Amino acid sequence: MPQITLEYTRHLADADWTPVALEIHQAAVEIAGAALSACKTRLIALDHVVIADGAPETAMLACRVGLMLGRTPQQKSALSEKVLEILTAALARTAGKVEVSAEVFELNETYRKATLG
Repeated sequence: MPQITLEYTRHLADADWTPVALEIHQAAVEIAGAALSACKTRLIALDHVVIADGAPETAMLACRVGLMLGRTPQQKSALSEKVLEILTAALARTAGKVEVSAEVFELNETYRKATLG
């Protein structure tokens, strides 16, 4: 926990998303009380996406943050706002239209984790 997924269209694949992921990790620690050692982000470049009217020049950047149960609605909302702020700042020099979204959700009681080694 947190389980973070950062998905982006190929338009944005040349960027180094690692610093953005690390900023999101820090936000999860500060806002939601997550342990930094537990933060994991999957960076996923999307090859096949249809956005709105299908215009091929429209890019997308979407982040989902899964947290264990017990965070307040205020913590989840604040984290979502901070993640959106981080994402939009990362795109400051990007030309063209980019659809940007952030979502914070709860992992349910079926989530399990093991650390090996």
